Amino acid sequence: MEKIKETYKLQLAKFKAQKKNQRRLWNISEKCAELLFMLIQAKRPKRILEIGTSNGYSTFWLSLAAESCGAVIDTIEIDESRFKLAKENLKELSNIVQHVGKAEFIIPELNNKYDFVFIDAGKIDYIIYLKLLLEKLKNNALIVADNVISHEDTVKEYLDFINSDLRFVSMTLPLEAGLEISVFRRKV
Repeated sequence: MEKIKETYKLQLAKFKAQKKNQRRLWNISEKCAELLFMLIQAKRPKRILEIGTSNGYSTFWLSLAAESCGAVIDTIEIDESRFKLAKENLKELSNIVQHVGKAEFIIPELNNKYDFVFIDAGKIDYIIYLKLLLEKLKNNALIVADNVISHEDTVKEYLDFINSDLRFVSMTLPLEAGLEISVFRRKV
């Protein structure tokens, strides 16, 4: 991780300054970013979906990890100004496809099958995103949802679903705001 941090020190400093100086930028912590990086390195997915780009901080980490396995990232952001900021921040990275709009409208239009999904958007809509994704998940897809401890009441329906549906094996990791890490098995 230190090698990556050193190589991209200026870009990481830019993200940090943006978060400090601009309202409504919700970035995961560096520890969460490093965990996503490691999960992608271990999983070696071919197609990644991120729901909730913000200014592109987590997308940046996903992209760096995805380079080693040739993965492409689709990332969705609802807010036009954050979308434009992320577009500028990520312009040097070629494995990212950005989408602007409501995830519940964009997901049905995506024609890819995903083996890694990171959800960090409108918390109450996590369940909607997941249900829209069910036919787009590859067998053994890894789904990581952020803020499941800090927003436990808001994501309750998502957690109840994922923990009662036999196609999912799931655990809550009490890192920062809480991550729900789930594996989707198409056949039980």
